[in-house]
Amino acid sequence: MQVTVVIIPQIADIFKLVPLNKIQWLYTIIISFIPLIIMEIQKKINEIKFGKVVYKQEYQ
Repeated sequence: MQVTVVIIPQIADIFKLVPLNKIQWLYTIIISFIPLIIMEIQKKINEIKFGKVVYKQEYQ
């Protein structure tokens, strides 16, 4: 439903949405990577502090 509001111009007009410019897209991309970076740091801290690996992918 949220995607519909953004994609369909008539509905976007009702909510007074405007397209993002390049700088706003850059901020969005950077902010979206912050949780990933924090989780990877937390996993490394757990590995060092507690000696256990939270997630290990094994290939067969």
